[in-house]
Amino acid sequence: MKQTIKKFLKSSHAQRILAFLGYAYLSFVFKTTRWTYIGHEHLNTLTHKKTPFIAAFWHGRLAMMPFLWNQKNTNHFHMLLSEHSDGRFISKIISHLKLKSIYGSKTRNGANAAFICIKTLKQGHSIGITPDGPKGPRHDVAEGLLQIARLTNTHILPISYATSNHKFLNTWDRFLAPLPFGKGVYVIGEPLIVDLKNNEIKDEKSRVFQALMNAEHAADAFINI
Repeated sequence: MKQTIKKFLKSSHAQRILAFLGYAYLSFVFKTTRWTYIGHEHLNTLTHKKTPFIAAFWHGRLAMMPFLWNQKNTNHFHMLLSEHSDGRFISKIISHLKLKSIYGSKTRNGANAAFICIKTLKQGHSIGITPDGPKGPRHDVAEGLLQIARLTNTHILPISYATSNHKFLNTWDRFLAPLPFGKGVYVIGEPLIVDLKNNEIKDEKSRVFQALMNAEHAADAFINI
């Protein structure tokens, strides 16, 4: 019986159902949360000019990020996701928000994923990347993010969110699982341009890391986590 249930849950039909339920739950959380947007002008400036950007956020703050993107002003937003089952499942969830996916990671199909990211940005579309995903280490900025930004001369937009009603999961990324009927905040930092002419790669990694941590700390402080 257990094997039958396990087999069913892995089927494409079951995955579609579960993904819709995941989307429905997160939509319910989003609609029942009182949101504040800090630094939204940074996003508005880029989208108003139709300038593609790379939205960077830690893997542990992934859950509510897709709801920040409005298809009217983000030029067909894409998410870089792992080719593994978790990434494919997330892709099915965000497809209900009309967001597209790019598959790859630093350990699997990374070069091809980077090529697609570069092509997507040059076509004028924006991309969301978790620089410490899909498996960590937590809060580690992968060099791939910097190289993609450098080769396309694209702004990196550091972002985080927090909700007052939540549960931290016992996972490598200390994943923040949001709960409904609370208050929430999105924090959007100033756009960054990667400079590898005058700075070492470690300096740029440090700069992006600090911007991401500043956004996360600001979100947590606003909610009093």
